[in-house]
Amino acid sequence: MNRCRPAAAVVATAVALLAPLPAAQAASSVRAAGDVQFQYSAPEISDAGDHVTWHWNVTNSGAKAAHEVVMTHRIEPNLPITSVSGPCTVDKARAVVTCTWDQLSAGQRADGAIGAELPEDLSGSVHIKGRIVWQESPSGTSSAK
Repeated sequence: MNRCRPAAAVVATAVALLAPLPAAQAASSVRAAGDVQFQYSAPEISDAGDHVTWHWNVTNSGAKAAHEVVMTHRIEPNLPITSVSGPCTVDKARAVVTCTWDQLSAGQRADGAIGAELPEDLSGSVHIKGRIVWQESPSGTSSAK
């Protein structure tokens, strides 16, 4: 059975706030020991046009480990999230996916995917945006070694 669906543009927008938590909170110009970055691949839309999947990766390209790394993905408009991978949890009411790592070592990369349903009455654009924060040293320890 073929069904006709209204057109909807699906976009992956990597909006990154790449600042370690202490620097962001203290408005300091100190560079992080870790340099954590992320990116989204182009969205994959199912043949039926009723599902979209975004693949993402997070990489610590710094010389030292990054600790308590938290990446937040937000889908706009709010769509039903059907799948996530990696160390992630879903807040379905807000269409937010949160992924956490205790530590990303220097050079370490993590990959994942987020799937969402595209309702039949959807029109306009769909965006995914991300934000990532981390700390230079584990909680309760000094960054001096």
